[in-house]
Amino acid sequence: MNVDILYSELLGLYIEIDYNTALHSITFRKPGEKHTEKKAFAATFELERYFEGEIIEFSSFPAISQLSPFEQKVLVETRKIKYGRTITYSQLAEKIGCNGPRAVGNALGKNPIPIVIPCHRVVAKNGIGGYSAGIDIKTRLLDLENRNVNNL
Repeated sequence: MNVDILYSELLGLYIEIDYNTALHSITFRKPGEKHTEKKAFAATFELERYFEGEIIEFSSFPAISQLSPFEQKVLVETRKIKYGRTITYSQLAEKIGCNGPRAVGNALGKNPIPIVIPCHRVVAKNGIGGYSAGIDIKTRLLDLENRNVNNL
């Protein structure tokens, strides 16, 4: 396994990108932890461009075979959500033929590759919903995308 480290000024965090032949995980590191940036993998450069405000569709292949078939189905459908768009947990559940938006939310909570599989774009009917890395990060990601889409 190889590891890249990228600093996101937008989030005020370092991001660890684990990969081999495929992208295995993206982990947000706690504020205050000091890391040295290392950028070698295509996904790392794409993430860097994303944080700089470029509207991007990630090309890296995410490895999600370790997840259950249902979780994979949720994440494959989530990956189709376009930059700057959001859908609700209920709408995502409907798209995959599931009656349980809560089950969809639980599957999204297991997403090992946030941002590339844009679970931050799935929101509650009456609010922002949850995010495994915290609501503040979800809000910043959505704000970044909304700002860039509105500037076109």
